[in-house]
Amino acid sequence: MNYDIIIRLIILIGIVQGFVFNAFVFINRKKINISIKYLNIVVLCLSLNNIREFVYDGNYLSGVILYIYLAVPWHFLIVPFFYVFLIYYLKIKDEYPNYLKFTLLIFGIEILIRIGLMLFSKDFELRFSEYIIMEEICNAVYAIFIFYHIIRLVFFDKNALSKIASFDDIKWVKIILKVGVGIMVLWIITVAIYYFTREAWLYDPLKIIYSILIYWLGYQGLIHSKTTNERIHIRKQIESREPNNLFVISVEKQNDKLEEKHRADFETIKNYVVNNKRFLDPVFSLDLLSEELNISNSHLSKVINTYSAYNFSDFINSLRVQQAKKLLLSDEFKQYTIVAIGLECGFNSKSTFYAAFKKFTSETPTSYRSRF
Repeated sequence: MNYDIIIRLIILIGIVQGFVFNAFVFINRKKINISIKYLNIVVLCLSLNNIREFVYDGNYLSGVILYIYLAVPWHFLIVPFFYVFLIYYLKIKDEYPNYLKFTLLIFGIEILIRIGLMLFSKDFELRFSEYIIMEEICNAVYAIFIFYHIIRLVFFDKNALSKIASFDDIKWVKIILKVGVGIMVLWIITVAIYYFTREAWLYDPLKIIYSILIYWLGYQGLIHSKTTNERIHIRKQIESREPNNLFVISVEKQNDKLEEKHRADFETIKNYVVNNKRFLDPVFSLDLLSEELNISNSHLSKVINTYSAYNFSDFINSLRVQQAKKLLLSDEFKQYTIVAIGLECGFNSKSTFYAAFKKFTSETPTSYRSRF
């Protein structure tokens, strides 16, 4: 298997992955939020760009002049549409310009120029080749402009992340952007070298990266966006309800030295944690509770250990598991994934949720939900 075949195979795999994602979003379009729809456009542009490269490199349509010289520059739309996806995902679409109309205007102008060169230029092959270089340079400059806004938005504007911070730490976005910086640099270097050498193989590393990016964007974007939006809806429903009647097992040890005041202290602690839904906070700690109630850590720990039969961590997790059990059995929450429910019940990851749930119920959340 030679080098060219390997490159085309990688590109083909990326194309298939991209269209599978596009088909999934299209089939579920009524259940998919608008941020995913824009992400779908990003993946579609990546796939269409790879199709162009796949067909062109393989000379599958070498006789079709219209395709060769009028191939649409889909890659131009990738960075701008990813930016639009972000401002919708971060719930800040009204606070930041999306540049969408301007992007589509430039895109349309580029298509018209290509058509004009093909129809009216006598030596259109040469003119087109020269134009493509200039177009690539302009597109690179515009992509850098948009990418700068993305970097500033994600890494430096804390206010922009405030609406989504409690639902997603967007580490996956930051990883993609760091990779994106590398892609941007590689693209600029490739365009610059191609300008002087006209060596088309220089674009091969970008084609491979685009194929990998299709999978990464599609999978990570869909999973995180779906989970985040489910958490937002779940939290709204939880917050609109009255405080939960969560029953905490109380094992009052027979000890004459225990004062009535300590029992009252535990009731105060329990009522505060439950009524204010503090156990739903994934970063809630003994130190925070001590500060909020103005009670020493040692006293809190002693009272909780005595009257709940749990240490602080297990006490809080027991409340989270009880909350999760209620939601898993509720018809109102059947449409939401188990992961989203677990995260909205205060667990900071799927693994900690499953481990705690099994500890207190001896079964997984999946088997628990399926039994009822």
